[in-house]
Amino acid sequence: MNLFIYVEGQEVELFVNRVLRDHLSRFGVIVQKPILAATSFRVGDDETDVTVGGVTNYDSIRDDILNQFAAGDIGAADLLTTLIDLYALPTTFPGCGQAMAQGFTGGRKAEHIEHAWKMDIGHPNFFPYIQVHEFEALILTRPSALKEFYPEHAIGIEQLRNECAPFHTPEDINELRATSPSHRILARVPTYRKIDGFRHLQDIGVAEIKAHCPRFNVWIERCETFFRQLS
Repeated sequence: MNLFIYVEGQEVELFVNRVLRDHLSRFGVIVQKPILAATSFRVGDDETDVTVGGVTNYDSIRDDILNQFAAGDIGAADLLTTLIDLYALPTTFPGCGQAMAQGFTGGRKAEHIEHAWKMDIGHPNFFPYIQVHEFEALILTRPSALKEFYPEHAIGIEQLRNECAPFHTPEDINELRATSPSHRILARVPTYRKIDGFRHLQDIGVAEIKAHCPRFNVWIERCETFFRQLS
């Protein structure tokens, strides 16, 4: 029984390979090589080379996911899930227009889109997850983790910690271009490299991330228990 995770960039790919795989192995979950989104492509052959594109076209994403199941590599006892951002998600995604029309934001918006997306794919072993609002929100679980890599920006990192403190959870940090998690980090740590995100998350640890990011926690716990439910 295998877990396949569909991702939109190399920073998430590295997080799956270097952090989630180790965590989920403790629950007997075998995490296969992440599947890079159809609208992304890597410049080079190594997992740390630049990935261009991201989730930009729903039709291509839909066809790609359906093809993953049709190819037969994902068996009846396997699960395909996703780890993509709500921030800048194309409005062509199922349920997106309705969620916006009803004024849904944050987790409620993501949940609505996830449900519509699952219905659109129509496969029982497809379990979509959309990170609110960005992958970098997980790093804001503990902004001070950035200090080891960017000691020259210690003052900015402390400012980042202070500006994030009023939010109930890192997942509440909004999706406006100037104030999204990644843009907040870059504003305080101009030399921040997205590719190093997994290193900071290794330092923080999955347990701490789960404790501070409730939607992420629900997703990970479902991944942890999915195979137990099948057996």
